[in-house]
Amino acid sequence: MSDLHLNFSALPHERPGDDDAREARHQVLATLLGAYADGELPPETVSQIDAHLLGCARCRREVELHSVMHTRLAREPGVSAPPALRERILQQVATSAALPVPVIAPVQPWWQSTAVRGGTVAIVVLAVLAVAISRRTPVAGSLATPVAASVVDAGAVPLLTHVLADYRRVTAGDLPGRARDLDAVRAAVPFPVQPLRTPAVRLLAAWSTDLQGEPAAVLAYRWQDRLVLQYLVAEPVFFRSPLIRGPVAAGSAVTAASGAQTMLAWAAEESGAILIGDAPAGALTALRVGDTGR
Repeated sequence: MSDLHLNFSALPHERPGDDDAREARHQVLATLLGAYADGELPPETVSQIDAHLLGCARCRREVELHSVMHTRLAREPGVSAPPALRERILQQVATSAALPVPVIAPVQPWWQSTAVRGGTVAIVVLAVLAVAISRRTPVAGSLATPVAASVVDAGAVPLLTHVLADYRRVTAGDLPGRARDLDAVRAAVPFPVQPLRTPAVRLLAAWSTDLQGEPAAVLAYRWQDRLVLQYLVAEPVFFRSPLIRGPVAAGSAVTAASGAQTMLAWAAEESGAILIGDAPAGALTALRVGDTGR
């Protein structure tokens, strides 16, 4: 694994009750957590580890430990070698090499550089401004926020029943796609695919699937310590049930719950969107409009 890339298809597939496969998979992933915390892994590997961390408290603690150590080491001042050691090294190189030995000037640690400190301050200021602006700006690509939500029985709407079943199937294993597959997903469905544009979420993966014999796009987000999926379907499929058609036509969103999962459905651009996750309906509504209460 010298290239820090992991072939997830070769890992044991986790199934309910299969503790041996789960532990074997955990051990392989644990070897990459240091590189993950340092930002050294390719995007597809990062996406899969992101998904693993949502359900693994042990690995989350390990990543936190790596992050703390990385931050602590970055704060340590640079330590210069003793002058006598430097002279001995130069003498050894001079006696063993035919080429002239250049004079090695002391190098200032990068984190003490004035230019780096100035650049870091500028980046922090820009980041703060960007967050402040994003909290004042409506989420791009979304329609007006509904003033009310109509609660329906998930089992009475076939579309929501299929979304719930697919969500549970997908979250029981690895995510099928990667974040960079978004262009391929857009080409596979006959309607626009626009991810949520709130800084509270991170797009992990995107793929296409089939619901009720109709194409659907699926976007997976990491939100805090949760995995949230967004399903997008064509308008005729979305409005097929009167339990959705009536409330949405009246300007309301639709919510449904089953077990630990809650769904929030609304009309998007030339499509219907269903957000589903292990979260209350109010939290999904706040996530949709980009207001997470922070």
